[in-house]
Amino acid sequence: MVDIMQAQRIMDIARKLVRNKKYRNHIIRRLVQETQRAARPPTSTRVSEEDVKFLSSLKIGFVGGCELSFMKEFLEANSAQVYHTFDHNEPSNPFLAFSDEKSGLYSFNPSVIIVSDVQDIRNYIFDIQHGATNFTKQEEQLKQARNRIMNGINLARKKLSTVFVIMNYPLAIRPAHGRFDYKHLSNAYSLREFLRHLDLLYFEMSKQEEDIYFLSIDESFLSAGVGHQIREGDADGIYEHLTREGAVTVAKDLIGHLKVIMGYGRRIKCAVIDLDNTLWDGILRDDGVEGINLHQNRLKALELLTKRGIVLAISSKNDSTLVPLIDEILGERSKLFAIKKVNWNDKAQNLREIAQELNIGIDSLAFFDDNPYERDQIKTFLPQILVLPDTEIIHALNRLDFEPIGKLTEESSKRTMMYAQQAIRESAEKMYFDKESFLRACEMRLWMREVRPENLGRVTELILRTNQLNATAARYTNEEILDFYRSDDYKIYAVNLDDKYGEYGLIGVALVHREDFKWTMDVLTFSCRAMGKTVEQTFLTYLMNEAKKHGAKTLVGKYIKTDRNEAVEKIFEEAEFVRSLGKNEMVFWEYNFDERGIPKYPDWFEISK
Repeated sequence: MVDIMQAQRIMDIARKLVRNKKYRNHIIRRLVQETQRAARPPTSTRVSEEDVKFLSSLKIGFVGGCELSFMKEFLEANSAQVYHTFDHNEPSNPFLAFSDEKSGLYSFNPSVIIVSDVQDIRNYIFDIQHGATNFTKQEEQLKQARNRIMNGINLARKKLSTVFVIMNYPLAIRPAHGRFDYKHLSNAYSLREFLRHLDLLYFEMSKQEEDIYFLSIDESFLSAGVGHQIREGDADGIYEHLTREGAVTVAKDLIGHLKVIMGYGRRIKCAVIDLDNTLWDGILRDDGVEGINLHQNRLKALELLTKRGIVLAISSKNDSTLVPLIDEILGERSKLFAIKKVNWNDKAQNLREIAQELNIGIDSLAFFDDNPYERDQIKTFLPQILVLPDTEIIHALNRLDFEPIGKLTEESSKRTMMYAQQAIRESAEKMYFDKESFLRACEMRLWMREVRPENLGRVTELILRTNQLNATAARYTNEEILDFYRSDDYKIYAVNLDDKYGEYGLIGVALVHREDFKWTMDVLTFSCRAMGKTVEQTFLTYLMNEAKKHGAKTLVGKYIKTDRNEAVEKIFEEAEFVRSLGKNEMVFWEYNFDERGIPKYPDWFEISK
């Protein structure tokens, strides 16, 4: 059916070229224009070396019409492997494209697919511009648009494990009924209204489906300035096409989207802020509280970063006696800062201590300071840290480095509070002479169970964020975790902890591959907040019990050594697992509980399931 449609389409175009002189001249004129511009088209623009490296790791599928061609050209020129259904005379309609089991898209096996429904949406735009529609018809059209994409994606999911990015309609608004068309079209959505409804539909689909994302062309244009983003040579208020400049603008925005979706690049876990002439104008020691001017916008931007799970800290060269004044200036927002290093120590020393106290890698820190000397010193002695001037605080919300890792969870926004609770625990621990007495006094409650759908976001976040207690440093996206969750061959287990000081949240994850007599942990990872409480060994005991219930006799852990995860080896050693070497730096740690029995749970935990 699809092959017949493609052949018919080619024949129709050929007939039109032969019989219609105006159409033939139009095509010739367009070919001349494109040839002239091809000497150095904007799509030959090179992106950064980092982006080229990232793109070279991707296989990008494009499902749609010619509106995607220039984007494909740009990404292909920058090392991405690309397959565009339009280039192979396959349907532009997403449902028909995904319905074709012989489509080259399936053998290409893309890691991400860009979906455009522009060709069919144009018919709806035509109806609006010609006043030939109404609310009932448009609601049906919106339903059709949703079904075309969702039904197509559901077909693709049967053959591919990939991510889908829906691109919206590239239209420079030229309303046939005037700029106030929404007032004149009383029985139908105006052009702007319909496109907004369409965008909301795409947002809804992306919100409900773990493997679907939305790329808004409007936002891409806003970031670049609309300029010459839409081609005007053949624009008529219905047919709209990206120029090469527009394609580059949208494609660059797409690269940013894909980096976040794929978890590519560094992610900041803690932002460290200077105070004088950074968080406020003036020098507190000299000007006093009355003489400084707090940058409320910067403080608000930092507060918003905490919603992403980013911890805030202060490093300021000042007398420690000024801390009460600093708290007074910041007011309630003083609680946003988990650590305050207010002293005359070298700032490099302060930053090392902050990373150590939070138990995170030094490369997870960002440092904001107005002083070029301080910035250069950190760049020299701690080059792993992201160093930025004070003016960049407000722009952190748009930087990829500060994007959340995985799906935001309730625990993400509580991270500062959790670190404050941890400081109280560490202070209390100093009052005890031995570790076990302190652990019993903490009144710890442990929940261990198979994960539920609502836990998957936090599971992904923990796998992507954790370096020190990650047995293989494996990184999986939301979509891959969802595939494991749906699989009969795998189980995902999680551990939660709280005590009398507060909640730790979900702090451990195991992704287990089940075989008849052996369970293998492809992923074993813990939050650094779990360290020192024997949560890790207790979780391994729980997994042995679960494996035994299903007839297994051994529990195996995979381990690949990195420069950050030596602590995992110690966990296996203390749990008395037996070490053996595998291939390609893989190490296996095995415990035969059928022969050796299963250890008991420590008595300082109240165990729940």
